[in-house]
Amino acid sequence: MKKKTLLSTMMTFILLCMVSLSINLSAQKISLAIDFSGYKKLKVKPSEADPSVKNWDSAHIVLYDKTIKNNKVLLWLTGTGGSTDHFPQSFFKTALDQGYRIIALSFISSPGVSKVCKGDFLSKDVDCAAEFRRKRIYGDNVFPIIPDQYQDAIIPRLIKLLQYLSKNDKEGGWSQYLNQNTGKPVWSKIAIVGQSQGGGMAEFIAQHEAVARIISFSGGWDYSDSKTKKIAGWYAQKLVTPPQNVFATYHVKEVAATNLAEICKALHIPAENVFALDQPIDQARNKPNPYHVEGVKNPVYKPIWIKMLGSGL
Repeated sequence: MKKKTLLSTMMTFILLCMVSLSINLSAQKISLAIDFSGYKKLKVKPSEADPSVKNWDSAHIVLYDKTIKNNKVLLWLTGTGGSTDHFPQSFFKTALDQGYRIIALSFISSPGVSKVCKGDFLSKDVDCAAEFRRKRIYGDNVFPIIPDQYQDAIIPRLIKLLQYLSKNDKEGGWSQYLNQNTGKPVWSKIAIVGQSQGGGMAEFIAQHEAVARIISFSGGWDYSDSKTKKIAGWYAQKLVTPPQNVFATYHVKEVAATNLAEICKALHIPAENVFALDQPIDQARNKPNPYHVEGVKNPVYKPIWIKMLGSGL
């Protein structure tokens, strides 16, 4: 009888331990969600800021600390197929902690450059990638291969959003980010951060505008010859943004690691600003290139994020 009682007690103890462990694990999973409740959060559809927008109308996301008035904007540009429905929460929280306010811009992210500028088409137009990026960023050139209209382009959408915020969110003081004479962004108060396609967009903008900072997480790899994987000629163009303010990362195990390293050199990014990441993968991902998003998603790289971000004040 005593043996049965002892066995029953042990089984009950084991069961309670398993339940406790399950609760703890659940709590840990829940704690992974970042709490942004202390920040003002706005969602603005591109069509609200510009009624001419008809396509890709998922909302821009705006996050900022109302107590900080004259800080820099961090402009987030997603990768191919991405949207503002999902963003790198740990990185965003780090940027906010560094003093930035954040705009996650909604723009047409599909198709990507690599889906268009390849094969025979690329052979006939070796500048395809630069023309593609110009169209998606500025919208002021002729490139009929993608359906993007002027109002869909990154910078026109940014300008319209800043105009909208200046009028409709007075406490945000958004007019400081627009040149009141030209109507263009005050790039010295804007840092641009992008993942994959978005990283390539940030690099392209850095060649045309003197922005506060550029961070490219595994920025896109454009070619002038897709068979030999010769990188696109636009990478060799001189940076307008000071090189010391341009940063890039890639993971040594991602598919295009060799090309990304070559691109960083072609862009003349200082060696100390390029981070070849090598930590184990954060979460198992059933994707053909799982290491591609590690730089911006894995919190183990927070010290590198802080170095690249600097101060947003």
